[in-house]
Amino acid sequence: MANPTLDALHAIDAADHAGAWGIVRDAELVVPAVVEDPRDPGSGRFLVLPHKGMQLVVAFTATSRIGGFATRTRRHLKLTGAELAAGIPAGHAIVLDPGHDDGRVFLPEVIAADAAEPGA
Repeated sequence: MANPTLDALHAIDAADHAGAWGIVRDAELVVPAVVEDPRDPGSGRFLVLPHKGMQLVVAFTATSRIGGFATRTRRHLKLTGAELAAGIPAGHAIVLDPGHDDGRVFLPEVIAADAAEPGA
């Protein structure tokens, strides 16, 4: 199955965080959620992993990419990167496709710098 977000990210150097975020900001992501009430997706919170003093919100470019990543959640939300960034606590980072060699981390400063630009 084609994954246009992943294909676009492969064309961007791993060190170009702003360029990669430009792709992810507009892409639809699959976001595991810890939901209190299965009938109300808004009753939960995003899955967050602590790593080296940071809090990483977990997201994937496709449901099929979750496969090898063990989570206890069975609920997933579909949000754009911008919607996810707007919904996470300040200071949190986003880890995209954890458990994959081509996974990426978007630090809070990359997300904040993008949000501060006019037209973002």
